[in-house]
Amino acid sequence: MHPSPLLIFLLISQAVAFIPTQTSRILGRKSLQSIYSRKRRRLPSSLSLASERPNNVDEKVGIVYDDTCEIGVNTVDRCETIQATESELSVVANLAKCICGAGSFALPHVFLEEGVLGGIVAITVCGSLATITMKSLADSKKKAAELVAVADSTSFSPDAGLEFKQEVTSYVELARVALGEKAANVVFALTLSASLGVCSTYIVFIGQTLESMSIDATSDNIIRSIAPNIPLISWEVGVAFLLYPLSLLRDYRIFAFTSALGVFAVVGGIAITLAYGILVDPGGGISVSINAIENLRMWPESFADAFGGSFGTIAYLFCINFLTFPIINSMKEQEKFGKAARSAVSGVWIVNVVFAILCLGFYGDDTQDLVLANLDNGPFLSSLKLLLCVDLLFTFPIVLSSGRQILENSLIGPNIDPDDLVVVRAIIVAVAVSTCLGLAQIGGFAAITNLVGGVAQGTLAFIMPPAIALSLSRQNGESSAEVGQWLLGIFGVLVVSSVTYFTAIGLIQ
Repeated sequence: MHPSPLLIFLLISQAVAFIPTQTSRILGRKSLQSIYSRKRRRLPSSLSLASERPNNVDEKVGIVYDDTCEIGVNTVDRCETIQATESELSVVANLAKCICGAGSFALPHVFLEEGVLGGIVAITVCGSLATITMKSLADSKKKAAELVAVADSTSFSPDAGLEFKQEVTSYVELARVALGEKAANVVFALTLSASLGVCSTYIVFIGQTLESMSIDATSDNIIRSIAPNIPLISWEVGVAFLLYPLSLLRDYRIFAFTSALGVFAVVGGIAITLAYGILVDPGGGISVSINAIENLRMWPESFADAFGGSFGTIAYLFCINFLTFPIINSMKEQEKFGKAARSAVSGVWIVNVVFAILCLGFYGDDTQDLVLANLDNGPFLSSLKLLLCVDLLFTFPIVLSSGRQILENSLIGPNIDPDDLVVVRAIIVAVAVSTCLGLAQIGGFAAITNLVGGVAQGTLAFIMPPAIALSLSRQNGESSAEVGQWLLGIFGVLVVSSVTYFTAIGLIQ
């Protein structure tokens, strides 16, 4: 019997809420509220960031800042070094890369659970609402910045000779401005859950892929020849040990090449999977899949199938709201972010719907939770699977960075010795990687993506954005769109609670 995934996520959330208030006595740090609510004094834009923080050191807390601010990395901390120069096309590409990934290979199984028409409805609803809430967050970011600017102007000090201006550059800051410190802590906890949860799916994906190659006695793939009949848990533990030193690296520029590698691996994987079905198994051309579709189930057989086995996986793909703030901050014309989000989601929607339906037509009820398992392990296909695994190995540290930032902000004290700082950071990374390994034991790839997407990412996409929008509208004396926001929030609560309940029941059984 597996432990309740709901219990695990609640424990993580409670731990993050508990840490800021309880560890301050032990580690001598300021409270979480002091870090996120203190005024930040900014120099005029003509001066460099290096002049504001000489040697990249914050004298108030005695912690060395990282040099690097990367799109998709600084999702919790402020990121002042990303320049707002990205074009709309570049933002579309960045959003598409965040959406389309390893989860795409779980979609055929999602459509098996949802049914063909049910799957189309689910992915359309999820993608459309995720687009709406991404734009809502961008609009709320602008409104919150205006409120903060007004508040800052009342405390402006001409004698200081400096401008007091605090921009809203992260989801946590937005939640704090709109809903208060408790809501900021909730976003903090959910971002940690999403970061660690997504990383745990990478461990499962790599482990399941390598295990399927290792136990395949019918093929002569390289993994089988080097490490035959190795069980899944051994692969996952080995992957965790390999990921630990990679996760200690703090300059993500060395991973720049993996962005192109990841796009190539995912797009190539989708294309080759379709080509394999058309030409090899079952073969006979694309008409075989199209003809089989009419014999497939059109709708889910139960709510448990619709929510407990699939909808969260769709949210895992499209609900990337917690990753969007650095992308918004980087955009030259931020008012066009909504259009860019629609373009990215629409493009990914088309690719994934076609891919899922065709693969389901090829393999029917035998479709695995990762469709790659339906492919054989010949030399060419083995190389493709290994390429996907390598891509996820180098993506893991970047996605983990959000969770690492949360844990470091919660645990590292203001007066820590620089030598001790290195040790503490190493311990935090070890705890984070170990937690990901533990979460990976909950179930297979589909179960974990459904849980992570439906609970953590679903809350950040469908519940928090309308709550933030409602609060900011009322602060500005507006009430025209309240009905829509309330309906969206209610939908989010229903989805998150349903996915949590049915996934937990399925795993316990």
